[in-house]
Amino acid sequence: MLKTSYMQSIKNRTCVLLASMAVAVIGASCSDDDAPAVETNNWDAEGNEIINIKPERYKMLRNPFTGWVMYAGLGDGLADSFWEDYDNFTSSVGKVKVSDYSNVLFIRAAWSYFNPEEGKYIWNEGEVNSKPAKRFKMLVDGAKERNMKLAFCFIVDSQDKHDNFTPDYVKEAGAQGYMSTTGSVQVWSPYPDDPIFQEKFEVFIKDFAAKYNDPDVTMFISGFGLGKWGESHTAIYSTGNAEPREAVVDWISDVYTRHLTKVPVVINYHRCLMMTGGFTDVVDARTEPILLKLIEKGYSLRHDAFGMKSYYTTWERNFAAAHRYERPIIAEGGWVKSSHGSSIKGDGYNDYRDVRYGEYNEAKGANVNMMDFRYSSDIVTGETASWFNDAYNLVEEFIAEGGYRLYPDKISLPMHPSSGANVSITHRWSNLGWGYCPTNIPQWNQKYKVAFALLDQSTKQPVKVYVDEKPCLNEWIKGKPSTYNFNFNMGDVTPGEYIWAVGLVDTTKDNSIGLYISAKGDITGEGWLKLHDVTVK
Repeated sequence: MLKTSYMQSIKNRTCVLLASMAVAVIGASCSDDDAPAVETNNWDAEGNEIINIKPERYKMLRNPFTGWVMYAGLGDGLADSFWEDYDNFTSSVGKVKVSDYSNVLFIRAAWSYFNPEEGKYIWNEGEVNSKPAKRFKMLVDGAKERNMKLAFCFIVDSQDKHDNFTPDYVKEAGAQGYMSTTGSVQVWSPYPDDPIFQEKFEVFIKDFAAKYNDPDVTMFISGFGLGKWGESHTAIYSTGNAEPREAVVDWISDVYTRHLTKVPVVINYHRCLMMTGGFTDVVDARTEPILLKLIEKGYSLRHDAFGMKSYYTTWERNFAAAHRYERPIIAEGGWVKSSHGSSIKGDGYNDYRDVRYGEYNEAKGANVNMMDFRYSSDIVTGETASWFNDAYNLVEEFIAEGGYRLYPDKISLPMHPSSGANVSITHRWSNLGWGYCPTNIPQWNQKYKVAFALLDQSTKQPVKVYVDEKPCLNEWIKGKPSTYNFNFNMGDVTPGEYIWAVGLVDTTKDNSIGLYISAKGDITGEGWLKLHDVTVK
């Protein structure tokens, strides 16, 4: 529970996913209409009673693709005391545990750290004996202990780095590339259009997916890692120009979407996508068509310089506005306090509190689903410290208002149905957050659905579950309630006393709870919201 002034009204409840149960899947297919669902005006069905539900606005819900993201690398800047430091973090309201505010740990690091030798990976314990491997184990074990999922970014390009970010075995196999200098250190990067590099990288992604193409473990993957800083700009090709760009984009996006079928894959949207010659104010005419192609393939969106006005400009702002609710957006801020402190005045900020507000307001304007706590080896002065000390109110506000928060405010239920009878439930849903629940991404494929359950009076476990296939949760946008009339047959239910309950289930997991409802009321440990006692005749 977050013991803060903004969230004093939160009641602490622990939720775990539900095991297998008896299931009845009822209803029409999910609507493909662009228009929101229309109220059916069937609230007064004979034998029904209306239940009104109040929203819970402040509790941190560990739902997928929403909330704050903790950030970490695998280099020497990562302290061995990472979890201890972040479990006892100094904030403007005293000591806090940062993982209490976060759903995800994002590990962003060199490909060579994950895969230093051909066929050997740091996620296979004992296969690689290196400092990055030990750090990886520490991070992954700690995230699991704190009920957090993982996210990954694999950086290929060594520009501006002090190590080779591509494994040496790739160059030794004959891949062509180029040298660059960071300080006094020379490093090597492959040309992204080189066929040997492409072959080796796909094997890596394929082997990674064999372990991490699992939505119970992985929240999202940054599906590029090319270009300077792995941010899909300042690319250098074998031709010396940008002619191979679209072929490279097609290749790498095919690799990620072919092997990562169950986990969201994201692309850094900006006006210089995979262009050469550095980040520029010039808007490339082919960038938007390429991004649209990636969206069509199933890519979601992220940008890594929210609030930095030379990187996040009118073009990026307009692109986000055009595609909000089509694909979810992740907001990452700039490394302002750590690396770009001199940019504050130029961006019109007076201090770091202003910077945080600048990031936050840009994120809100883009209707983002996620924001980030970036890691710094100096936890006293880094970006995360700034969020918790310069703008703690925004940390809480994003939990309350950002991403998505789904709840039913009104439900009409049959109170005395007969076993085998045809009945009707009318239900209305709202989204309290700026973002949306991205059930329309192909990796989710509308797997989350509204379900009503008859709970056993003693065990509070579902005896029968009825899934309404009609609602598309991605259509639930803040300020636009959606109403549905659900007609179904009760099926072969033993007459007796039960409890009506509602939940958002994962249809790929025997209709166990998949998303937690943001409602006040009596919620079971699994996440079913109890509505009313019911007698089945």
